[in-house]
Amino acid sequence: MTTTIPLSVTLHLHPSQSSHHKLTTLLQSGFLQPINGQISITDLLVSLPGFDLPYLEERVQTIFVNGLAEDDIYRQLADGDTLALSAAMPGLAGAIFRRGGQHASLRTKLKKNTSIPSKNTGYVTLKLFNMIARETGPELLRNGILIKGKNLSGFLERQKKDAKDLLQKIEVDGVKTTYPELLSLIADQDVLSLHSK
Repeated sequence: MTTTIPLSVTLHLHPSQSSHHKLTTLLQSGFLQPINGQISITDLLVSLPGFDLPYLEERVQTIFVNGLAEDDIYRQLADGDTLALSAAMPGLAGAIFRRGGQHASLRTKLKKNTSIPSKNTGYVTLKLFNMIARETGPELLRNGILIKGKNLSGFLERQKKDAKDLLQKIEVDGVKTTYPELLSLIADQDVLSLHSK
């Protein structure tokens, strides 16, 4: 991970609901949340805008840690872990992966973390899906997130034909930038600071 100050990208969205919804799909690819040593899922999330304990207990129905389903919202996370959150998922998959669900025995079991707790700072990759992204994403993006350049670049490449409907203006480090310029600037960036307005 880079230790230099990341480029700051600000995306000024058209004021339509669809623009904000479309941008929140970016959160499926993951953003980086800084941590100081190990932290519980709950402590990490309640430190973010849009999350509180009742929201976690009632709305977040599916949790994956490093690709495996997790029921315990107090599980410890460490540098390099990936945390994915979803509201209720449909069908059998939803029933199997739902936190505390009666079909949890059908899942792959998560190995307990027996490593020595990290005292160093690092990052957890946080991925948000469906209603969780739509409900918490706009505020997270307004406050700013850290994201890998390749994730933002991939998202913007997929949105290229709809860019005029999505964005009013783009700024990089406070300077107005065009869509093609942005794509070339971020292609090789390890980490970016991303804000929406």
